[in-house]
Amino acid sequence: MDPSAHTVTMLLADARLPSGGHAFSAGVEPAIQGGLARADIGAFLGARARTTTLVDAATAVVARRTALDGSSYAPVTRAWAARTPSRAARTASTDLGRGLLRLAQRLWPQSPAIAGLVSGSPAMPARPIVLGAIAADAGLDAETLVRVAVYDDLAGGVAALLKLEPGDPVDGVRLVIDACATVDPFVSQLAALISPDEIPAASAPQAEAWTEAHATTNRRLFRA
Repeated sequence: MDPSAHTVTMLLADARLPSGGHAFSAGVEPAIQGGLARADIGAFLGARARTTTLVDAATAVVARRTALDGSSYAPVTRAWAARTPSRAARTASTDLGRGLLRLAQRLWPQSPAIAGLVSGSPAMPARPIVLGAIAADAGLDAETLVRVAVYDDLAGGVAALLKLEPGDPVDGVRLVIDACATVDPFVSQLAALISPDEIPAASAPQAEAWTEAHATTNRRLFRA
């Protein structure tokens, strides 16, 4: 990876990135509102890493390949949507995608990969698809992209947890490390994906139900 790609990797993994992550709890707030105990958050994040997060990371990898090939993102979007059953979760992801796309257009205004996200499509792309396009333009390899996608999701959830159930931030670091480690055995496999049909379908029905219920309440701090 060249030095500029290292810079982009650190940028994308930075919680201060103004792309909407500060308003997203990665399912933690819906889970807590649904009755999940604070002591079970670690197990929740580990399960999310192997389901929802894994699907998004795989989608980002395939979107990266699509951008490098100069192909349409539409098949990737359809495959991601089919593997994200919760309408509320899809809406939250496209909201996050809008913020990340705005940042990408400002930083890489001449990028064909970024321009392809909006040309010919009235729909806003989901966050993992924007992330894949950025990776293609910035020279991030597929394995780095998987790790960035996973870390970003889980670290966002832990950052939200510290606002919802305040505790020692050091404990939050351990939660992120442990949850990310559950995906380590799959990183090489995910990085090798090429086709939208290869994106795994790993659902989390209880988390999706919590997210749907969360979308109907006005007693929330986060988008989802």
